Formats: sequence, structure tokens, C-alpha cells
Amino acid sequence: MQKIKNILTIIKWTILSAAIGLVGGLSSLLMAIIIKYFPEKNNIFLIPIIFFISGFFVDKIYELKGSGVDRVLKALNYNINLSWKIGILKTILSSLVIAVGGSCGKEGPCVQSSASFADEIHRMLKLKNRELVIITGIAGGLSGAFSAPLGTAILACEIIEKEDFRYVNLIPPMMASVFSYAVFYVITHKKHLFEYLPHYCFDPIDIFWFLFGAIFCSIIASFYIKTYKTISNYFDNITIPYAIKSLLGGIVVATIGYFLPEILGMGVILVKELFMIKFSLIFLLFLLIGKVLATSFTVGSGTPGGLVFPSICVGAISGALFSSIFALNPTPFIVLGMATALSASLNAPLGSAVLCTEMFGFDFAIPSSIGAVIGYQVTRFETVFKYVRF
Repeated sequence: MQKIKNILTIIKWTILSAAIGLVGGLSSLLMAIIIKYFPEKNNIFLIPIIFFISGFFVDKIYELKGSGVDRVLKALNYNINLSWKIGILKTILSSLVIAVGGSCGKEGPCVQSSASFADEIHRMLKLKNRELVIITGIAGGLSGAFSAPLGTAILACEIIEKEDFRYVNLIPPMMASVFSYAVFYVITHKKHLFEYLPHYCFDPIDIFWFLFGAIFCSIIASFYIKTYKTISNYFDNITIPYAIKSLLGGIVVATIGYFLPEILGMGVILVKELFMIKFSLIFLLFLLIGKVLATSFTVGSGTPGGLVFPSICVGAISGALFSSIFALNPTPFIVLGMATALSASLNAPLGSAVLCTEMFGFDFAIPSSIGAVIGYQVTRFETVFKYVRF
């Protein structure tokens, strides 16, 4: 009798996870289509206009504000219901923000869309474990955005459960991640977020450089987190409509983008270029400052968007900067910087290490692991998300 009950439980969670993952994958697909086919991509003159429109919607519907992950965390912590309709609207608005050049990621809106759908299922079916359902939704959204099912499932569990991360709670998120990835891959035929996969052969002597590089990248990640929080708190404390806040943020982003167009958008192209083009030390420094400020004024002003991929992009630049200072092969340090910044920003070392290894290959497991562990330790209890529980 117990075996039958267990089998029925497995079937139930498989179906639920598949449905949630489907929404996550379709949300990522919707954003990819809007971003790709928007006629005026990275148009600095449209940035303030789209930001203003997005802020106008935020004034009407507060749940559209800023990071989608933060909205989901707040809803879970304060027992607030999530709406799938608002989740879909956020994916559309965020897509437009990214398309014109707003410095944010698509993972946050995908997470909010997927988690909102999961929350609707939780209420409709009167499921008991809301936290697990929400984690499954987060995993589905992240997997569709990053095309990395295992790392994103672990990342989702760590974001919510921190040190209380339980093995049994990983199973539904893994299933949602797999289905989300499968949907996105079947339609787009895109196996990886980065089509260009770098090559690197491990040398034991590199471990010492990885340790120093991870500390360097952790310090920059801490600077990024503090800068974002300072700017975000400033916008939260001024009593003007979010339409005006987003407009002001858009003007700043457009100004930075005029001088540094490379920092506009999610930053996927910029990360690819870091692997293939040798930028000067001064230019990398400008890119780093520009990306940190552009992200802070995009999402920090309340404009809908994600913070996870900008964190990865900041890490990639900091890794390239470190390798440039010491004249080292930049390839492993770019990946190390990504894992470091991701782990530092989310306080999720295991998921960050697995995610970066999954995206770039097993050869990068060592720099990813070292970066993730040190990033977590150096910036522990600091995160870009306001509603993370410690």
C-alpha cells in the first residue's frame, strides 16, 4: 500500500513539475522572441521612454517592480499570493527594457512568471508544501533562462533554503528544470546560453592564481552589491511616482550606454567578447564600472528586470580584469569570476559552481568551485536580493 502511495506521489509531482517547467521554458522563449525581433535594439533614445512606460505600469501594479526573484521571495516570506497574469506582464515589460538596452537579465521575470503559475497551482489544488512549489517554480524559470537544468535546480533550492538545503526538496525542481530546458531547446535548438564554448586545460599551478583571483572578484562583487543596494534604497526613499524614477534611471543608463554601448542589454554578447577579444586594462575597468552603474540604475530604479545575469556579467569582467593585470590566460578567470560573483550575489555556492561547470564544461569545474566557495565566504550575508532569509 505504501509503495502505491509513493508511486502516486511521484506521478503527481512529475506532472506538476512538468507543467511548471513548461511555463518557465515558454516564458524564456517569449522573452527571447521579443528581444530578438524588437526593431530598435539597444537604442539609447528609446531607453528613457520604455523605462517611463514600465515605471507607469509599476505605479499601477507594484508586483512588477524590480527583480522578479525578489518579488517571489517577498511573496513567500509574507504569505502573499502571486498572480500568473502579472508574471506574464512582467516578462513582456522586461523584454522591452532589455531590447532597448536596459542592463538587466531575463531570469528574474521568467522566475516570477513560472513561480506565479506554480503558486496558482498550489492554491487551486490546495497543496500542502507551498515552499517546495515555489522552489520548483524558481527552478523552472531559471532553467529556461540559462539552459542549465541541474545547476539552476540546485540554485533554486539554495536561494530559498540556504544552509537548510534538503536533498529531498531537490527532486521536483530538477524535474521542472529539465522540462523547462527541454521546451526551450526543442523550439530554439539552442543547447547552451553561450554558443561559443571556450577551451582550457587545467594546470595545478593555476590553483594558486584561482585563489587570489577569487578574492579579487569577491571584493568587486561586494562593491557591486553595495552599489546596487545604495542606489536601490535611494530610489525607494524618494516619494515620486515610479514612472519618474524609471525615467531618471533610464536617462542615466542611456548616458552610460552612449559612451559604453557594450554594457547595454543583458550582457551575453559582452561575455562572449571577453573570451575572444583582448580588451585593454583601462577599458575593462570602465566596462566594470559602467555595468555596475547601469544595472543599479535599471533595476534599482524599480524598472522590471533580473539581477542574476548582470551579476554573472560583472563577474566575467572582473575575472578578465584580474587576468589582464597579471598577464594570465583570461579564459578560466572569466569563468571563475562568473562563479564568484554569482555565488557572492546569491549566497549560493553549490548551485553557482554547478551552473558554471554545466554551462562551460567539466574543464572549468575547478575555477568554478574555487570561485563559488570563496565568493560565498567573503560576502556572506550580503546579497542583491532584499528578501533573502538568513
